[in-house]
Amino acid sequence: MFRPGHVEISRLPTEARPGYHLTLDYHVEGAEPRPEWACFHLRVEAPQVHIDEQFRMHRDVAYNFLQRIRRCLRDHGVQVRQDILFGFHALYDPLYADLRQQLHLQPGEAVDLDRFLREG
Repeated sequence: MFRPGHVEISRLPTEARPGYHLTLDYHVEGAEPRPEWACFHLRVEAPQVHIDEQFRMHRDVAYNFLQRIRRCLRDHGVQVRQDILFGFHALYDPLYADLRQQLHLQPGEAVDLDRFLREG
């Protein structure tokens, strides 16, 4: 389920993988007209996994938030297949559009590669 500032994904367990419930809330911080930070609050409930983490990413690397979530899950011992996180375009596409609007990002805006490698 998506609404601006919020994404929720729930999956029932199958024989191949356990079920989980993931919630991601986000907002931007910084002065208009170019807010500088995208702030995220990740919560995950799964068998024997409870994650409640907040992080923020600079505006030019904020689109890489899924990689940051994947790293967070790995840090908590959760091995995540790519399609688990990256396969929900119906939810993430409007999230990207909302984030782009909130950050006032323009196509072709420069990305600091050092920051991308460090934070992403």
